[in-house]
Amino acid sequence: MDSGAMADNAASGGLGVRKKKDMAEYPPLSKDCITRITAQWGRFHSGQSVDEETIRPMILSSWERCRRAGLPSDTLELCPIDKPALQQAISRYSDLVESAKLLMDKLVLSIHLSKSVVTLVDTTGLVLHASATSQDLDNVPYGVPGRRCDEFTIGTNGMGLCIIEKRPVHVIASEHYNSSLHYLSCSAAPIRNMAGQVIGALNLAINTENFHQHTLGLVEAAAHAIEEHLRLRRLVREQKVILEMLDDGVIVVGHDGIIASINRQAADMLGLENDVTGETIQTYIREHTILPMLTDRKTFHDREMSFQLQNGRLSCALSCAPFGEGGVILTLREVRRMRKYAARVAGAKAVYTFENIIGESTALREAIRLARVASQSDATTLLLGESGTGKELFAQAIHNASNRRKGPFVVVNCGALPRNLVQSELFGYVAGAFSGALKEGSPGKFELADGGTLFLDEIGEMPLEAQVSLLRLLQESEVTRLGGKQAKRINVRIIAATNTNLQSAIQNNAFREDLYYRLNVLTINIPPLRHRKGDVTLLAQGFLEKFRASLKKDPLPVTNDARMALEIYHWPGNVRELENCMERLANVVTGDSIDLGELPSNVVTGSKPNKGQPSETPMSLNRVQKTLILETLRETGGNFRRASSILNISRTTLYARLKQYGISVDAFRSN
Repeated sequence: MDSGAMADNAASGGLGVRKKKDMAEYPPLSKDCITRITAQWGRFHSGQSVDEETIRPMILSSWERCRRAGLPSDTLELCPIDKPALQQAISRYSDLVESAKLLMDKLVLSIHLSKSVVTLVDTTGLVLHASATSQDLDNVPYGVPGRRCDEFTIGTNGMGLCIIEKRPVHVIASEHYNSSLHYLSCSAAPIRNMAGQVIGALNLAINTENFHQHTLGLVEAAAHAIEEHLRLRRLVREQKVILEMLDDGVIVVGHDGIIASINRQAADMLGLENDVTGETIQTYIREHTILPMLTDRKTFHDREMSFQLQNGRLSCALSCAPFGEGGVILTLREVRRMRKYAARVAGAKAVYTFENIIGESTALREAIRLARVASQSDATTLLLGESGTGKELFAQAIHNASNRRKGPFVVVNCGALPRNLVQSELFGYVAGAFSGALKEGSPGKFELADGGTLFLDEIGEMPLEAQVSLLRLLQESEVTRLGGKQAKRINVRIIAATNTNLQSAIQNNAFREDLYYRLNVLTINIPPLRHRKGDVTLLAQGFLEKFRASLKKDPLPVTNDARMALEIYHWPGNVRELENCMERLANVVTGDSIDLGELPSNVVTGSKPNKGQPSETPMSLNRVQKTLILETLRETGGNFRRASSILNISRTTLYARLKQYGISVDAFRSN
């Protein structure tokens, strides 16, 4: 809005283009006009009728409210300054006061007239702030902060009327209800928040001879400026809240290198304790690469960089984006946290704990005891066991019980890595390291596991050239990317596993002896299932319940014949084979129980190794039955009645079986 339009708007009450009949509310000022208003003021206070063509309806309504309230018309006693209320209000309206102060001072200076006071009031009429010289404030004593200027306290006035009408108003000379204020004229405009609610009013009081009707336009413009400043303050505050909620460090830097904004995450990454807004960024990032970012203003994302700080160095992934007129926004991401997320996305997460390891056998309990010991240190751990015994389950349990449980858990199957890619997969590579490499390079598994645990499964299958790099990493805790020269320090706990005989591999020159001794710090032998007496039944029941529940089937009890067959079978595939067997049974069994007939043929006819026998003899169904009867009699101490009940057969049938297999019950009874 230009000055002419502002003046016209002010002359029309600041409400835009008004209808002709409303123009009388804001008559042109003149001595004759003021004389006529004063005359009507006298008639009103003498109880006579008032010319409503001369007195605006808004003013007349205010006079009538003041009369009903019993306010004096000739003298005005100043109310005391309410300091407690002032402090409370300033605290409540701190944004309003801070936004208004500077604009109020500028408004006073722009008028260039003495005896003028600009006041800010809240919705109760309490003066929050005043801009004026001390002499001018003496001229308008009711404008002192802490006093009240509402209509009920001092009668008709600009501030009080503005709060009631919730629109821009001016009160000229004798339009004031109390004659002690007739020497003043006031212009006031409401101040609204972003929701459109009135939160205060801005008022300019000046001697009537210096008053100009366009003054209302100036006050309105100042009020709108305050509203805009409040909006910007809120946006800035919201921006700061958002920045502080980000996991990434964010720094807004001007073209001159001055820090315009920095969130707490960035300050922590740079090791800063105090607010450094307004200072140059090169004071805290002592790197020549910062200046080109400010001059080139090129956009890039997640470029791995290392900065020299006042104390130490910072390795991070840096992103840069142009901002404003010559500035840039720098986003810093901690490399370790990014690698942790990358490992999580790749599915590298430990979910199992020691509570998930099922079994009560002595051999298994000993393995768990050693694994718990291993979890309380960062010592390199070597897990030995046949395929399917649960080496990764143990590795995850160790990780989740350690102080690294919140870090990444990265799995590498050394036997599945292509020989020509082992180095790059494990140790990463720099840009241009080889044909087909990503242009920005890539971290290896060791870097992804930084701060956590790296599980090297089938370590015996690792190529010799990769073993050399692994040995260096274990010795120095540093990793050098393929094609790179700079070593990076990492903090990784190594758990290795194998089902091969590493000592034999050393003799065959397939595994480095020095690496073996580095890995063989804490060695845990995980027993095969055939050496875990009694655990087969526990595992089978657990697996069967899991798959039955997922298929929403009724419980499937295992008969004693089937249970004994499961216990006798030697399970060359160990726990993995047993789990697959139970999953098959849960899917294919249609009856209400699992008997011998439902078991896979290899389980029923399988063999159990005997000491001193080089080969294994097939087990017939009769042999299974005989073994089952022998085990039951042994458990019951030769109690014939209990044995027949457990086997779920009649005593007549049991006698027949004993005779058939040549079994004597007395052999199991204690003397």
